[in-house]
Amino acid sequence: MTNVPHSRPVRPWRRGLRRALGAERNELARPEDRARSRAGLLATIGTGLALVLGVTVAWSHFDSAEHRAAAASSRLHRLDALLLTATSTTADRTTAVAARYQAAATWTYPAGQQRTGTVNLSHRARAGSTVDVWADDTGRLTAAPPSTADLFSRAVIVGLLAIGLLFVLIASGLVLRLRSLDHRADTAWQRAWAELEPVWTGRAARQPGTDGPRSS
Repeated sequence: MTNVPHSRPVRPWRRGLRRALGAERNELARPEDRARSRAGLLATIGTGLALVLGVTVAWSHFDSAEHRAAAASSRLHRLDALLLTATSTTADRTTAVAARYQAAATWTYPAGQQRTGTVNLSHRARAGSTVDVWADDTGRLTAAPPSTADLFSRAVIVGLLAIGLLFVLIASGLVLRLRSLDHRADTAWQRAWAELEPVWTGRAARQPGTDGPRSS
């Protein structure tokens, strides 16, 4: 018995790529089918570019934020503050989530200038405890500079937002294009059926004075 060689099946993505590039030899493929393949190819390329652009945006944001944080940190000073009272729950809802407690404290900056104020803490502490605070060149308390982890997480969020926005635009464009092609294919099918149906059903032969579908 002669063995008949079996041709390897063409993967769907390869068939779609060949159709999009016009290299597919299929007489049954309609122009709308090739346009769908091209739309899918462009959407795939756009998705890859969106990923690259999102990573670029995230890295650029991280780099610029790191430079700003380094410049700001050069004007900040880490000090020891002495708590004058025990911590109490903060009633200021605008305070950062990490700063849930506050207490009266005193610190010295610049040298020889003692200051008193309220410090925000993330933990409970007793009066007489020493805590770390950050102050600017004038001695006024300020928030601690962001850590590298904070900057990185923010950059990741910015990059994901950029990628998500581009994905929405690409998906919307693809959906609109496919709907337009579906409408075009449906219109072409109805036109072809209107010409073929009278002949196929024999209705054209039964109508007096008609020799078949009119040619446009």
